[in-house]
Amino acid sequence: MTQQAIALTPAKDVIVRDERFVSVSKEPWLRIEADFGAGPFVEMVFRTSLLDDPVRPVLRFVTPAGAIDRILPGPAAGAGVWIGALPRGAREFLISPTNRPGPFGFMIESLRPVGLAEALMRVWRRRPAKLWSYFLPTLFGYRSEAENALDWASNFEPLDDFENWRARRARRFEPTGFDAPRNDSATAPRFAILLLDAGAAPDRKALTLASIERQSQLPFLPPARIAHSEAELVPLLAETDFVAVLRAGDELADHAFASLAEHIARAPHAKLIYADELLRTKNGPRPSFTPDWSPSLAAARSYFGRCAFYAASTLTGKSIGESMRAAPFRLARAEISHLRRWLLTRDEEPEAPIVAPSASARAEPAPSVSVIVLTRDRADLLRPCVDSILRLSTHPSFELIIVDNGSREAETFAIFEKAKKDPRVRILSRPEPFNFARLNNDAARAATGEVLLFLNNDTAIVSPDWLETLSRRAMAPQTGAVGALLLYPDGRIQHAGVTIGLGQDAGHFGALVAPQTPSWLGRAGLAHESSAVTAACMAVERRKFDAVGGFDSINLPIEFNDVDLCLRLGERGWTALYDPSARLLHYESASRGSPKFRPMSVYAKERDYFRDRWRAVIRDDPYFHPALSLYARHPALW
Repeated sequence: MTQQAIALTPAKDVIVRDERFVSVSKEPWLRIEADFGAGPFVEMVFRTSLLDDPVRPVLRFVTPAGAIDRILPGPAAGAGVWIGALPRGAREFLISPTNRPGPFGFMIESLRPVGLAEALMRVWRRRPAKLWSYFLPTLFGYRSEAENALDWASNFEPLDDFENWRARRARRFEPTGFDAPRNDSATAPRFAILLLDAGAAPDRKALTLASIERQSQLPFLPPARIAHSEAELVPLLAETDFVAVLRAGDELADHAFASLAEHIARAPHAKLIYADELLRTKNGPRPSFTPDWSPSLAAARSYFGRCAFYAASTLTGKSIGESMRAAPFRLARAEISHLRRWLLTRDEEPEAPIVAPSASARAEPAPSVSVIVLTRDRADLLRPCVDSILRLSTHPSFELIIVDNGSREAETFAIFEKAKKDPRVRILSRPEPFNFARLNNDAARAATGEVLLFLNNDTAIVSPDWLETLSRRAMAPQTGAVGALLLYPDGRIQHAGVTIGLGQDAGHFGALVAPQTPSWLGRAGLAHESSAVTAACMAVERRKFDAVGGFDSINLPIEFNDVDLCLRLGERGWTALYDPSARLLHYESASRGSPKFRPMSVYAKERDYFRDRWRAVIRDDPYFHPALSLYARHPALW
């Protein structure tokens, strides 16, 4: 195939203006004018402008049976490389490179057929034990399952291989070509740098000053102002839009100010913009990956470094440094914006200490809670679940509603009879076809608590104050659904928040390791915002649950209804939250069986609905960096 750039033409919601693509919606589509070949797999190399947000593109194959979408890597370094299966019968190829209106730069550099042998060799180099995950489904004719197994086994690069990964994906800044600015230079923001260089070696000071000077060489940006103390900076604030504090030895990327200027034009309301960084470590450069603004995580640890630019208008008070430290918690969430590219290289430094939660927050009275548990027999699971709730929970005002979905075993009814002797317990008989969403909605209507807590019958309580913790969190004005730390019986993490897009749908990032294992930003052990949490243990304030109509019992009766609920709450401004101080054991899916292999055709209708309804979040979970692999449960490159 040709190694020249592949022709792209507007297909939907894209116009060409001054030889540039311009999106007129949040999901524009380009038609790929190329033959993908006849091989089972294909490699695509693409690049985006360094001035654009590196959102994951969506590749669409149009087949006689319908459209098949694939989420591609986010080009955080400037380019992306994807290898994936080529669906049979694909006759049209589309791609959605961005998720916002306005000009964008996108190019497909090459398409290359990939044979089965090469695809399997990728698996062999990364996870050789996973080859059986491809061959076994193939043996029984499950093509989709086999291709999915290959994705999970090969679509990631270890963080330790960052330099090789970046060598193929980083691209040179082209300010007069592909990366030319799209906005009027007359409205370009003015930057000031407070450079802390007292006592620094001359070469380190020169490194930083040279990187600042390179920004000023761009004709469409005004020269940056440099101060070496707060006293020098104060008189410059009136002539400055954004200010950052750097140290001698820090080095701005050549495109740093240009990227910031474009980002400010896209987000004119932003008063604090933080970008990602490259850290100089003993093992070479390593990237920092940060989520979009997560106030609960930031309250425990300052997770963004020095590449943070503050609107000059926010810097008030006697100390600019103090004003900067307080700014994130004074500003509205919409005024804090994340630029998801590496714009600064600096030395690795010891992590800031983690701040313990405030005791005063825990002293507030806990709201009343209705715990809702669905069950159909399985006395071996139900007994320890009910016993742990009634025996261990310290919450002074809760009710337990057990929804019996057609139990038949005498042992189960014995548990019901014993539980009903406790005035906190009610049994609802619902002997109907299993519909998780409808059964929980029905129980919610019968509940009396201010907070609804949906709980699987294959769980057991570990933290006695779990109800107080989750219910208080759920009542916060900005919070939607709240989830707990769920552990497998062997002590490994089963749930520490849900990442949208993992495996192309949604999954549990950070799972399958012990809680004390180092995790991305230490999030497994810290409360943090998440796009969703699992309904295996989920607390939601009743009024918010009712406001969005509860679980979707029509389109998502069994699968994805918990994630869908969280996302619909999110549409209303109520963000999901994970809190590890509430801890439970979870025998995942034990009550309904958890086979090692389940065909993807099972619940395919629900999966298709979920992917279509939430494609925007699947391609761009705000709490998951676009450079991270969607086929790894721990930080890996893609």
